[in-house]
Amino acid sequence: MRQSITQDRDGFHILVEEFALPTDPWRLDPQTKRAVTICNLFANHEYGISDIAGALGESRKNVIRVLLKQGIIRDRRVREITSGPGIERRTFLVGSNVGCVMN
Repeated sequence: MRQSITQDRDGFHILVEEFALPTDPWRLDPQTKRAVTICNLFANHEYGISDIAGALGESRKNVIRVLLKQGIIRDRRVREITSGPGIERRTFLVGSNVGCVMN
């Protein structure tokens, strides 16, 4: 029986299988080097968010922010809403009383 590989870690859906490291990391500024290190540890070495935060002296919030910004994990605050066939969805424009019907 094959075990399926989960795309979730620490409650976040992982969007990339592998993080590509830059070819010349010594040229990066310190902030970018830190972001690359966070992404590398999470994606390539499968460290958890708390593990990365502890090892680098970062807050969990900052580690998550970097992973979101780099497109490594999906933002849990954004939900994809799909409507079934025959269900009407209305979207209203800001500052307008006119609604747009979307199927």
